Amino acid sequence: MTPTKPKILLIDDDKQLTAAFASFLREAGYVALVAHDPMQGLMFAQRETPALILLDMMMPAGGGMGLFDKLARSPKTQAIPVLVVTATTDLKTEREAREHGAVGVLHKPVDREVLLQNVKELLDAADE
Repeated sequence: MTPTKPKILLIDDDKQLTAAFASFLREAGYVALVAHDPMQGLMFAQRETPALILLDMMMPAGGGMGLFDKLARSPKTQAIPVLVVTATTDLKTEREAREHGAVGVLHKPVDREVLLQNVKELLDAADE
């Protein structure tokens, strides 16, 4: 029996970035799911139950922080680890993300190897 590949949900309105990240993740053996707005992201998270969510904080339609709140309140998604990926270097945003339960924060632009290393470490930690 072939082991199932972990699903990673990317939620970011930057289509070029999500295409690149999805490619990196698929090459590394993960199933990459992509949502370009918070509502689509919430729907995918509830339907697919990914092993990890990579969430942009600065999006229209409620933004990442609003989505983070919805994920945390839903029994179906509250246990999914969230890695925040943000273009802001504002310490307030990073603090808020961590207060909401983010397992980590990466600042854009994110190097391929840094992304993959963080994903691997977070998934390994979740398996323990």
